[in-house]
Amino acid sequence: MTTLPASPPAASRVTGLTMADGIQVEAMFTADPKARFELHWHAEWSVGAILEGRCEFTCAGERQVARAGDIVLMAPFMLHTAGVSAQGFRMVMLYVPHAWASARLGWPPGLRGGLRRGVWRAAAMAGALAAAAQAQDGAQTGRLLEEILRAQAGGELVAVECRAGDARVEAVCEALATEDACRIDPGALARRVGVSREHFHRLFRTAVGMTPAHYARLARIGRAKALLRDGHAAADVAAQCGFTDQAHFSRWFRRCFGVTPGNYMAGRERVERGA
Repeated sequence: MTTLPASPPAASRVTGLTMADGIQVEAMFTADPKARFELHWHAEWSVGAILEGRCEFTCAGERQVARAGDIVLMAPFMLHTAGVSAQGFRMVMLYVPHAWASARLGWPPGLRGGLRRGVWRAAAMAGALAAAAQAQDGAQTGRLLEEILRAQAGGELVAVECRAGDARVEAVCEALATEDACRIDPGALARRVGVSREHFHRLFRTAVGMTPAHYARLARIGRAKALLRDGHAAADVAAQCGFTDQAHFSRWFRRCFGVTPGNYMAGRERVERGA
């Protein structure tokens, strides 16, 4: 029987570990009874183990409930939210680079295996994954992650990034993911597509499932995380990604990723030092 790691402090923290092949994986440990995560996405695979309580979340528009002993699996760029039940919960979530998963499972560029289940009842696996992550055992973590992905992400191949189905909207989405586009107003976006502002708003919402402003915020926060990971200072990232100030940036970052930019960077620094 797998022994679970001791409960971490009642808060979220991000750290990381290096797997046997040198690839780094981020790990978030959380036991915060007030944890609520706004709609967001990750560019990586999200593989989590629920250790206590239950977690209620939506993924790709579907409501899900994960309980102690469950594995949670989300593909890159899947829109999701998360919250917890009244009694709270304890969880570890690993963010796995798609390039690593693709190499291990032999997926062609730009494609991934379709998910069989987003919530998988596998108590022994959940405990083993959490224990390996807590112990910074990169070799064991890598083996378990590959086993989970092979079991639950081996379906029909699909595109890694969901496409809007409209070339004009896809071009706008690509622009919104760049730092300069963070400051483009809706009118300018509509002119780029060649339609009225009202028509553009309807077109975008139909194709993407959210307003241009909402998508732009998600694109900005995703880009901000990538910049922090590359070592940019939080104040510079806030300015580059169009947030009004560092406090505004910090609030949105925590709403989406569970920690402040400062705590996120501290966790990354610990990984790089090998601590």
